[in-house]
Amino acid sequence: MKKLNALIKKAEYAIGTVMLITIVVLVFLSAVLRVFRHPLVWSVDASQLLFIWISMIGADIALKNKAHMGVTLLSERFPKPVQKILVVFSYILCAAFIIFIFFWGAHLCKMNYLRKYQTLRISYSYATAAVPALSICMLLSILEQFIALFQKKDSTADSAVSAETTSGGN
Repeated sequence: MKKLNALIKKAEYAIGTVMLITIVVLVFLSAVLRVFRHPLVWSVDASQLLFIWISMIGADIALKNKAHMGVTLLSERFPKPVQKILVVFSYILCAAFIIFIFFWGAHLCKMNYLRKYQTLRISYSYATAAVPALSICMLLSILEQFIALFQKKDSTADSAVSAETTSGGN
């Protein structure tokens, strides 16, 4: 599981980097060409499409790095076993939400199948597909973290729970 998620993370960084550079170049080129009265009318739609994918990729990378914001003011006051239960509960809640957005994202893809970008002449489903596609990656990230929480011995599990609650975890 760890190797798969590491491979996915590496691919996400590479794809996200290329997409971000492409957006910057498109927006810059569009602005320059507009000055010369030759606008790239499709650059806005292409940038929007890429931005949707980058946003979802960034959410998964943040999840893999445990960089999402977390509120630990209350959970730190509980004993270690209760903290572990709270972490497990938060993983279950996150997984449930990710499954929820997967199904609704897939439904949105089906609904937008006939809707087209005006300038790109492609289905809007290419944009909405980012939600279910990256939801799978996020679910794999949560699953890896959930498994790692229970694979550690009790002494290291307590420190993992502490790290989870103080680093911003979920």
